[in-house]
Amino acid sequence: MAVHIKLVRNNIKSSSSYGKYFAKSVSQGEITLDEIGEEVCRNSTFTEGTVKGVVTELQEILKRRLSDGQTVILPGIGRFSLRVESIGVDDPKAFNIRRHITRIVCGFLPAGRRGEGRHILYDFCEGVKTVWQKGFKP
Repeated sequence: MAVHIKLVRNNIKSSSSYGKYFAKSVSQGEITLDEIGEEVCRNSTFTEGTVKGVVTELQEILKRRLSDGQTVILPGIGRFSLRVESIGVDDPKAFNIRRHITRIVCGFLPAGRRGEGRHILYDFCEGVKTVWQKGFKP
């Protein structure tokens, strides 16, 4: 397991780190629900249809529970919750939901735990190494 990286220069002139280079992860592709279903079939006794059905139902439950204002916790995966973004007002009495709420977004906090030194160790990142993107090395 490895995350491929390349270096990217910060070109934001107003930034205190202008001109410095930072590591950026490079996607190695995408995986679809069909491919996940096939992989689960190879690794278990579940059928592809069962996997797709469970994932589709999970999506519906997530949408319904999040719409009800609940936080959805999936152990080993993380927490999903909806949050609002809004325009600030000087007087609380002037706040209008239709005018000042700009959008609703889904937040995701991956499952993890605090390690030594107060760092958060995310379950999905455990054991993952970094490597240079193919064809890129400074």
